[in-house]
Amino acid sequence: MKKYSLLLFLVGSLVSCKKSFLDRQPSSGTLTSAQVSQLAASSPQALLKLEDASIRGIYAFMRQYATYGSSHDDFGQKAVDFGLDLMTEDLVQTTFSWFGYDYIHDNRNANYRRPTMIWNFYYKIIYNTNLILDQIEPGISDPALRAIRGQALALRAYAYHNLVKLFQKTYKGNESAKGVPIYTSIATLEAKPRASVSEVYTQIVTDINDAIAALQGFNRPTKELIDQKVAYAIQARVFLSMERWSDAETAAKNARQGYVLMSPAEYQSGFNNLNNGEWMWGSNIDAQSTTIYASFFSMIDNTTPGYAGALQAYILISKKLYDAIPATDIRKNLFNDPAKTLAPNLPAYAQLKFRDPGGFTGDYSFFRVSEMYLIEAEAQARQNNFTGAAQTLFQVVSKRNPAYTLSTNTGTALIDEILLQKRIELWGEGVTFYDIKRLNMGIDRTGSNHVPSAVLVIPAGDPRFTYQIPLRELQSNPNITEADQNP
Repeated sequence: MKKYSLLLFLVGSLVSCKKSFLDRQPSSGTLTSAQVSQLAASSPQALLKLEDASIRGIYAFMRQYATYGSSHDDFGQKAVDFGLDLMTEDLVQTTFSWFGYDYIHDNRNANYRRPTMIWNFYYKIIYNTNLILDQIEPGISDPALRAIRGQALALRAYAYHNLVKLFQKTYKGNESAKGVPIYTSIATLEAKPRASVSEVYTQIVTDINDAIAALQGFNRPTKELIDQKVAYAIQARVFLSMERWSDAETAAKNARQGYVLMSPAEYQSGFNNLNNGEWMWGSNIDAQSTTIYASFFSMIDNTTPGYAGALQAYILISKKLYDAIPATDIRKNLFNDPAKTLAPNLPAYAQLKFRDPGGFTGDYSFFRVSEMYLIEAEAQARQNNFTGAAQTLFQVVSKRNPAYTLSTNTGTALIDEILLQKRIELWGEGVTFYDIKRLNMGIDRTGSNHVPSAVLVIPAGDPRFTYQIPLRELQSNPNITEADQNP
């Protein structure tokens, strides 16, 4: 897969912008939409090869260095995940380095790099999925092209879901608020205004439902591609955001079928291998595709010659969360103990969960099956099925902690237990920040081991949880003005 070029990428352009701003001509070696249409009519097999290269190009883009600009805090999806994790209570950065402004919550203004990078990243994915979808009609009979269409729809749903969560408050109670522009075709490049949150979610649900149908029977050759179960996993996240509890439970259950949870030995092996049986979707990083210092493992692995290790911008777990992990839980061994017996040369609480196998070639995980169990458990508890929720939770936690017993909690206490286990289980995997926003929670870093400049108390609903629309978009899109800007 790694040798595919980004065949249909229009590098450096945002989707929603004035015609004078967008370079409408493809770069050398690419095809126009009209040329693709001619190819489709004359040679269906050539079209299949083209579209296969195009969808694989999007996956490659998701782990690419410098998706916008040339900064070492931009290496695709895991850069987004890592920046969001540093905005929570649960991660500590001991020395100001890349992602330092994310850690201190000084990263959201319209002229800052983080919102611009994220906006650009997801709209490039959307633009390129639209290139594909414009050429493969709904209901196409060819199974290979139908699977490519399904992947493109799932990627578009995934991109819009992340965008609307980051550039507006949570779905529930904010349905009529301004979300993000919706583009579903490249037939016109006319700039669009911010659609409502409800409209964006309607598009997301339509896309992911259609993706699930189109991916029926698709057997992917690698976990870098989205199959039907990954599409169900995206759907589970979407329905969780919408508080459609029954639908979230069903989607999560569908997503996890056929997967097995990691053994204790696998759980402590470094979180760096896409072939792990619990990983659902991710990126395979090798010597050809590694982005070296500008990479996830450079930023988080305290033992490598990267930013976290060599430059000692150590990443720790918060003492509060560490103390909440029982001593019998194997997940406690993923962090240096206070006496530093696990890693004498590293600070107390240093993370040991993510360990690069060498050469910054650790694979990236986007979805793990344990998240699906935890979504299912929360959804069951929200429907007052406390017995079922406790049993679902037990399936995960008992694999991590042999001393764990079936929870007898009910109501809010059980939901709180599920959410705590989710924070522990998915530490450093880009999930917790979205739960903070979804649940309208705040952040309290007092009484822990955060560095003084990052000891923050941020109340629920604070503007710092929502990025502003990038200045570049305001300047180039006449249908989004300062009046439409997030506060």
